[in-house]
Amino acid sequence: MRGIFMDQNYKKNYCFGLFLDEIDKVELREIFILAKAKKKEFIKNKLDDLLKVIDEVSRLWMNDDQKIDFVFDNLKNIGFSKGMIKLAINELCRIFSYDNMVRRINKEFGDIRMLDQWIGQDIKLRAYPIGLLTHITPGNVFVSSIDSLLCGVLTKNINIIKTSSKVGNFWGLIWVETLKEVEKKLGMEGIISDNIAIISYKDDIIDFLNQYNDGVVVWGNYDTIKFFSSNFDPKKKLILYGPKYSICVLDSQTVEEVIDDQNFFKALSWDVCLWEQRACSSVQTVFIVGEIQKSLLEKFAENLSVAIRNFEIEQGELSFDEYTELFKFEEISMANEALNEGKYFERVFLDYSPGFFIGPLNRFVCVKNVYTLEMLKESLKDYSEILQSCSIRTKNTDEFIDVLSSIGIYRFVEIGSIGFSEIEAPHEGEFILRKFSKLISRYKV
Repeated sequence: MRGIFMDQNYKKNYCFGLFLDEIDKVELREIFILAKAKKKEFIKNKLDDLLKVIDEVSRLWMNDDQKIDFVFDNLKNIGFSKGMIKLAINELCRIFSYDNMVRRINKEFGDIRMLDQWIGQDIKLRAYPIGLLTHITPGNVFVSSIDSLLCGVLTKNINIIKTSSKVGNFWGLIWVETLKEVEKKLGMEGIISDNIAIISYKDDIIDFLNQYNDGVVVWGNYDTIKFFSSNFDPKKKLILYGPKYSICVLDSQTVEEVIDDQNFFKALSWDVCLWEQRACSSVQTVFIVGEIQKSLLEKFAENLSVAIRNFEIEQGELSFDEYTELFKFEEISMANEALNEGKYFERVFLDYSPGFFIGPLNRFVCVKNVYTLEMLKESLKDYSEILQSCSIRTKNTDEFIDVLSSIGIYRFVEIGSIGFSEIEAPHEGEFILRKFSKLISRYKV
C-alpha cells in the first residue's frame, strides 16, 4: 500500500481537507472556527450519498490483506496481532456496510427518512445534528475512533477526532486516504472528508471545546470522564462512555451439560480473548450459579484454560508493563492456591471467594461459584456503574435478566458473541445515533 500517507505524512493532522504538521493554539482555534462554519452546509447532504461513500470505503477495507499488513506494521504498539487487527477492521466494515447502516438507522429512528426530512402527519418529526462534535477517543480498541466518527457523520454532525496518544492519528489518516479515493471515484469529492478533522494535540483543549463545540463525545477512563463532567459547559451536550466491564453467567445445570463439549469452551474463549479483553464487552469473570461439585468446577476451569491457550487468533506481543501485570496476577493466583483460596490453571483462576473480579487483561479470567441468583446480585450490586454486558446460558434466562438488569447490565447475548456488535441493539441501554442527534417536533406548523 503506497498512498499519500505511506512515509512521513501519516504523522500529520488532517483538518477538513488539509494536512497540517504539529498544530499550535492559534491553528487549533482556526480549526474550530472553520468547523463551526461548516454546520449549515453539511446538513444539506442526502443521507443516501453518505451511506454510499461509507459503504464503498468499507468494501475496500474488508479482507484487504495489503492494507491489514500496513496497519500491523505501523501499529505494533497497540498490542494486537495481525489476525486481531484484521478481525477488528472487518467488524468495523460489517457494521458500516450499506444494508447494516440502513437497518440500524431505521431501528433507531423508526424511519430512515427522518434524517433528511420531516416525517409524520399532525405531529412531524425530524432528526437534526447536534452540530459540531469533538470525539475524545480511546486507545483500547483502535477502530473505535472511526466508529465514533462515522456515527457522527451519519447524523450529519461536523466531527473532530482527538486521537489517543497510544493509537495516534495513523489509523485515522490511512482510512481518510481511502475515503478521499472513494469520494473521487463516486463523483462526490469532499462530501465527508471536507467535514471531518483528525488531530493529535497534547495540551488541554477544554477551553476550545467550551467556546466552539455544541457537544463532546468522550470515550475514556475514570479520570477522563470525571474531568469532562466537571469542566465541560453544562449547557451543551456531553456524551460519556466511561470504563465498563462484562461478565459471563451460567447455572450449574448448564455446566454439567456442557462440561465435555469442546465447542462450548471454544465459544466461551471468544468472550474472553477477543480484543485482548480491552473492550468494555470483554468477559472478566465467569459466574457459575448453583450448587456444584468442586471437581466439576476444576474441570470447567481446566477446559476453559485449554480453550484460551488454543484460541485461534494469535496473541499480540505484550509490552513490558502488560507482561509484568499478567505475571503479577499469575503469582497472586498461585499464592492464593497455596492458601487454599482457589486453584490456578494457566490464564484461569478458580476463585473460592465471591465478588467481582477485574483482571490484568490479555486473556486472563476468573471463575467463581455462587450458590444463588441473589448471591450473584449481592456480589455485583456495588459495581453497577461499571457493568456493561453479560453472555449468558441458564435454564431460567428471563429471571436472570430481570435481576441482572436491575443492577446495571443492559445487554445480554449468547455465549461466544459478546465481543461483536448487534446492528439493531442499543449500546449500554441507549441508541448511539439518537444520542448524536436532536429530535425536533412540530405540530400543525
